[in-house]
Amino acid sequence: MVDRRSLEEFRAANNELSGRVRAAVDGFTRSLDLSKPDVARDALLEFVPMMTSQYGQVSSVLAAGWYEQLRADSGASGRFRASQVKPVPAEAVAASTRFLAGHLWTPTPDAILGPLLTSVDKYVKQPGRDTIAANAKREGVRWARVPTGAKTCAFCLMIASRDAVFISKRTAGGDGNKYHGDCDCQPVRIGRDEDYPEGYLPDDYYEMYEAARDEAASNDIKDIAAAMRRIKPEAVRDGLHTH
Repeated sequence: MVDRRSLEEFRAANNELSGRVRAAVDGFTRSLDLSKPDVARDALLEFVPMMTSQYGQVSSVLAAGWYEQLRADSGASGRFRASQVKPVPAEAVAASTRFLAGHLWTPTPDAILGPLLTSVDKYVKQPGRDTIAANAKREGVRWARVPTGAKTCAFCLMIASRDAVFISKRTAGGDGNKYHGDCDCQPVRIGRDEDYPEGYLPDDYYEMYEAARDEAASNDIKDIAAAMRRIKPEAVRDGLHTH
């Protein structure tokens, strides 16, 4: 069994990493003269991709080390050195930043901060998540998307309900590799059935998914997530409480 403490420590390490980048981006953005939106935008287009690339590489290093630890704890035989995935391309980060920079031309230019910091969190953590998935594919073992923390959001709970079936991005069906900013999910190597982390309950998640799908009368993931927020508000972080 994957030690839950190890999983939570890995999450904490990634959150600390993200926190450092968010603090740097927050401070840099506040130092800009937002009355000059074009100048501020250009400064952000240079600074933000640089930070996500630098710290995204650290995220990948952390994940590679954790993957090797998971493999050793699982009792896997043979030599295996985990490889690292490159950071999210600067062009993709810049495109997202450019879109968010539209706030700079509004009466409330500082409104860029919230979504920008959320975006930074996603881009810093993504290389680490991809590193786990890529090495599982190399090794030919499964990996599971495991929620951490007290609660997770409806979208992530649905993805987690798929159990430890992911081997590659193709078999993950695309959604398995999508993470939003401030997401608490962690991909975990599952080499054998005994590797399931304590508290990871895909059968329970799937029952909630089926109930939400029936309620939504749709196979669209957005419709199902919306239904889950309504009918299982106590189970998800973004539940819609009507009372």
